[in-house]
Amino acid sequence: MKKIFLILFLLTVVCNQQSSAQSSELKVQGSECEILLSKSYLKSYWHSGLTVLGQPLHYDWKDWTVFGGIATATTLAFVYDDEIFNYIDKTFTNSQSNTISQYSDIYGEELFIVPSIALTYGIGAIAKDTRLKNMSLATLQSFIFAEVASAGIKVLTCRERPDANSQQPTANSQSWLGPFATFESTSFVSGHSTRAFALATTVAGFYPEKKWIGIVSYSLATMTSVGRVISKEHWTSDVIVGAALGYFIGRGVVKFNEKIGNINSVRIEPIATNYGVGIAVKF
Repeated sequence: MKKIFLILFLLTVVCNQQSSAQSSELKVQGSECEILLSKSYLKSYWHSGLTVLGQPLHYDWKDWTVFGGIATATTLAFVYDDEIFNYIDKTFTNSQSNTISQYSDIYGEELFIVPSIALTYGIGAIAKDTRLKNMSLATLQSFIFAEVASAGIKVLTCRERPDANSQQPTANSQSWLGPFATFESTSFVSGHSTRAFALATTVAGFYPEKKWIGIVSYSLATMTSVGRVISKEHWTSDVIVGAALGYFIGRGVVKFNEKIGNINSVRIEPIATNYGVGIAVKF
């Protein structure tokens, strides 16, 4: 929880500093536009967020079929959460669960995701790969949306984790404490699962012609989600809803970038003005 507030605080500080320097002025030179990061960045998040939320308005029968399948799986998970946890608890020792989580959690960890995004963007800049750079920026957007969404749901539901009552002989998946009851009971939804699938969907969406990228991305996201259940940090329903939420976010971000032509046409470049140093989005 503390990590998300730190990330949002840093982003706010950067944007406010740029805005106070009046560096968000729109400049038009011929057919090329330059939008300094402070204004463009905030506006893109607003419009991208609307695209994400508005997806159901454009669903076809295939989308609703997928939605129905996810809803069915989620319902079954809620019904059998306790049984699944008890099976996991009997099958894996705490030591085994901890060992598995050390490797499976990585793809959903903030301290892995943020540096990876920065590294990927750097590689794209060096290689002059526009799509790779734009994918990195879109991935950052998906990551922040996933953080905000999962954190909001966590504090509104305050569901106790499976290991919260480790002294009791049986688990209780029905322990929901309600909005803002405590910041310790944050089982629903799985933040790791939400982040992992948001990133996987975004990456796969930017490279639809390279099927192996999607396979690898979704495999890592699935590994992360399953690992959260085996590590006894989450109920099965937590990770299923988290995965669905992450997919929903990632898909919306990709659709927004497709709509504005960001995948093929936008360039991100460093600039220096009388107001200071910043980043420009050129299209």
